[in-house]
Amino acid sequence: MPNEIVDRLLWRDAQQMLGRHAEPDEDGSCVWCGWRWPCAPRRLAERADAASRRPWREAWTIRHDLNSIRAMPGLRAGHDDRRTPNRGYFD
Repeated sequence: MPNEIVDRLLWRDAQQMLGRHAEPDEDGSCVWCGWRWPCAPRRLAERADAASRRPWREAWTIRHDLNSIRAMPGLRAGHDDRRTPNRGYFD
């Protein structure tokens, strides 16, 4: 973990999402969620990674965004056979 990290949990969550939403497939869609690359989860994870290095007030806002999106029922259900039933877009 880099020394400049202020919010370690946010950084860890961002790294996990960045790893999953890592690249586009041959059709230009995210390999994890199937959305057009760069997908919304990837962009949010990039924001979270940057915010984890900033003062806690900025990190807090992004953490709220991550948690709010994860709580949305429509994004938790699997609608694509590339995803498992319990894996959402933002996981």
